[in-house]
Amino acid sequence: MTSAPSILSRLRTVLICAALISSPLAAADTPQSSPTVVTYNPVLLAYPAQDKSLALRITMPAEGKKLPIILFSHGAQYAKDDYLPLAEFWAAHGYVVIQPTHLESRSLAIPKDDPRLKNVWRSRVEDMRYVLDSLDTIVRLVPALKGRIDKGSILAAGHSFGGQTTSLLIGARVVEPGVDSSNLADSRIKAGVMMSPPGFGKGFLNMSWDDIHRPMLLITGDNDLTAGVNDAWQYHADPYFRSPAGTEKAPKCLAAMAGAKHYLGGILGTNRTEEVHPDPAVVQQIEDMSLAFFEESLGRRHGGFASVAHTGRHPEALSQAECK
Repeated sequence: MTSAPSILSRLRTVLICAALISSPLAAADTPQSSPTVVTYNPVLLAYPAQDKSLALRITMPAEGKKLPIILFSHGAQYAKDDYLPLAEFWAAHGYVVIQPTHLESRSLAIPKDDPRLKNVWRSRVEDMRYVLDSLDTIVRLVPALKGRIDKGSILAAGHSFGGQTTSLLIGARVVEPGVDSSNLADSRIKAGVMMSPPGFGKGFLNMSWDDIHRPMLLITGDNDLTAGVNDAWQYHADPYFRSPAGTEKAPKCLAAMAGAKHYLGGILGTNRTEEVHPDPAVVQQIEDMSLAFFEESLGRRHGGFASVAHTGRHPEALSQAECK
C-alpha cells in the first residue's frame, strides 16, 4: 500500500472527485462554520421528449450567490434520494447539487419490457443535458435559486452506471455496431468525476475514452471486486488507464481508497444497506478530496488533492493516487 508522502511525490497535480441528513456517516460532513443547507424535493421537470416528468432533488446552501452546479448521476436502479452524504457535503460548501432520477430507477417501477429502457445508457445522458437546457425553468420552479447560480461553472459526477454517464458527458464514446454517441458530450460541463464506473469487459458496453480532453478524476476502491465481472479493482479504473495522457490544464487522475468496495465506504447513505462494512473515514476523505477537485477545476483553489492528501480528515484512507 502506498503511503501519503510517496503518493504526493508522484503527483504533478491531482484533482479528486463521483432533505437534511441525520445519519451517523453524515454527522461530520458539515463543519460548524458551514452554511445552512436546504433541499427541494421533489422538483418535477416536464420532459415531453421522453414521455415523463424528470424528478429532481436539489440541495443547496441557504445563502450565497454565483453558486456552481454539480450534476450527479446515481448508480443503476438507485434514485435522486441516494448519495446524500456527498450531496449535503458539497452543498454545505457552496454548490447547488442537482440529482435526477433516471428511468431505470427501482423507485419508478417501470416494467422491464418498457421500450424506453432499451437504450437507458443514452437516456441517462440526455437527462443530464436536459437539466442544463432547463435551468431557467428550474429556477422558476425553485425561486430560491433566482439570481444565485453560476451557469458558467458546471461539473458532473456519478457513481457506477452514473460514472459511465459522467464519462459520456465529458467526451467518452460508446463503440458498438450501429451506435453513434458522438453527440452526447456537453461543452457546458467543465470537468467530470467517475466513482467506480464499469470498465472494459464482457456484459457491458464497449467504450472509448480517447476523446476526453477535460479534467477527469476517477475514484474507486482497491477492494472493489465483483464475482464474474472483475478480479482486480483496476477494472473500474479503465477510463483512466485506457485514455491518453492529460495536460497541465486538463489532468487525468486516479485515486484508490484503501479497503473500499463498490459503495466506497457508504456514499449511498444510511438509507441503504448495500455497504455491509461502512467506513466513515473513506467517505469523509472522498468528500474532502472531491471538494478540492471541484474547487481547483473551477480555478478557485490551487494545490487541490496534493494538499488535501496531507490535510484531509483521513489521508490514511487513500491507498493510491496518480495523474498522467
